[in-house]
Amino acid sequence: MSTDGDYAHLRKFVRAEVQLPVRYRREDASTSAMPSDAKTSEAIDLGGGGVRLATDEDLPLGTVLLLRFRIPTSDREMVMRGRIVLSFYKANEQRFFHGIAFTQIDPADQAAIVRYVEERAKEQPAL
Repeated sequence: MSTDGDYAHLRKFVRAEVQLPVRYRREDASTSAMPSDAKTSEAIDLGGGGVRLATDEDLPLGTVLLLRFRIPTSDREMVMRGRIVLSFYKANEQRFFHGIAFTQIDPADQAAIVRYVEERAKEQPAL
């Protein structure tokens, strides 16, 4: 489960630990397509309402990101928008971690994420 267990009771969706590559870019860029300036990060936990990304860059709270990733149970790439609602730096890992709340997501993608996360959560030990 997520490492922020103190807040689990406030979540609408279950979260599970994952290791998925995610491409992202700031929404304030000029085009909605995923341009060559997209950056790669890693999703470390995922739920129907959001994702936690590990990145090499510090991104300000409130930043809107366009996200692209594929979950193992889906054959297509999912595209969604999300807003950064939490950010912190882990010195021992030398990475930034950003909690992203989805603000625009296809309902079918959200349902697929929920099913995937529920299966993953069953496999993971409780914290």
